Amino acid sequence: MLVKLQSAISLFTCGCLVSVAASPSNVGFVVTSGQVQVDGAIVHGNSTLFQGNVVQAGDATSDLIFPGGSNLLLQPGAAVEVFRDYGVLQHGAVTERGLHALVAGGLKVSSLSPQGAVFVDMQDRSHFEVAAQGGSAEVRNPAGVLVARLEAGKTLTFGIQDSPQTAPAATGQQTPPPAASGQASPPTGSQLTVHGILRKDHPGRYGHFLLTDLTSNVTYELQGPGLDDLVGASVEATGSTFEATPAQGASQVISVSDAHQMPLSEIRGGTPTPAPPAAEAPPPPNIPGPSPETAPPTNAGPMAGAPPETTTPPDVSTAPPSPPFVTHSDTAKILIIVGIAAGAAVGVAVGLAGGKSSTVSPE
Repeated sequence: MLVKLQSAISLFTCGCLVSVAASPSNVGFVVTSGQVQVDGAIVHGNSTLFQGNVVQAGDATSDLIFPGGSNLLLQPGAAVEVFRDYGVLQHGAVTERGLHALVAGGLKVSSLSPQGAVFVDMQDRSHFEVAAQGGSAEVRNPAGVLVARLEAGKTLTFGIQDSPQTAPAATGQQTPPPAASGQASPPTGSQLTVHGILRKDHPGRYGHFLLTDLTSNVTYELQGPGLDDLVGASVEATGSTFEATPAQGASQVISVSDAHQMPLSEIRGGTPTPAPPAAEAPPPPNIPGPSPETAPPTNAGPMAGAPPETTTPPDVSTAPPSPPFVTHSDTAKILIIVGIAAGAAVGVAVGLAGGKSSTVSPE
């Protein structure tokens, strides 16, 4: 009789344990000043949350509070599927505070500081934005590989893959998040293009080439020929990831197929500084012609082009005595004649031009 009673008690206890294990567990609660929908049911004020509940905020913000002090603040209209250690954003804008992670578009977004916050906005199925507030944040892919690291105040936009995101099943056991650490590396052959300053962790044959991408702030180890010549330069590198243990400080190894220098202004989307304009040749000097309004002085010589003046030859009887004759060399005579001829030629040329001057620009 005693044995039968003990067996009955054991069966009853096992049944109770199975029932408790099969029931959903409490993961937190929601607080709102208006109304909120939990799995489609309208709730006013506050409600307890269980594994796999889908919470959609109404016209007011809704605060999802989890053990340890972390919370998700849902903006009006936002919807999140909740689990103990993370939530899956379906649409809308959510602010994550504390160490409770948020999965958006298949990527795990989390703050690196208990006092930090991350704002995630998914208004459509094509992309979402992540903004780090009050501390650094990071984004990892489903394999746990670091995709981006954001410093406080920085915002990045991520595209969403075409494949639909599969939410974890709502079971009694805790389902690991899609980006839980410790999972296998992503399949090899993923194409990546990174931009940044190429450096080497230590000189010599066995040094590793490292590059921190300026956009994602993630460090990669690069392997390939010709990298020694690019150390210290800003480069664009394209290649494929492969399964290998990266150097210290790097998250992945890239087999580089192409690497070349690229100015930082182009990497950051700026426009190159325009070259200064070439110095223009100075304009030719403006040689003014004779003004028709200015009358020549009375003691001036004859105007260019005017007929020669008729003068009466002096009377020889009254002429002053001639000065003593000075002998000049033939060279002096030739120079005087040439000077007079040149002066006459200039006068004739100006006379033919009608008193106007012309200017020729230098070639």
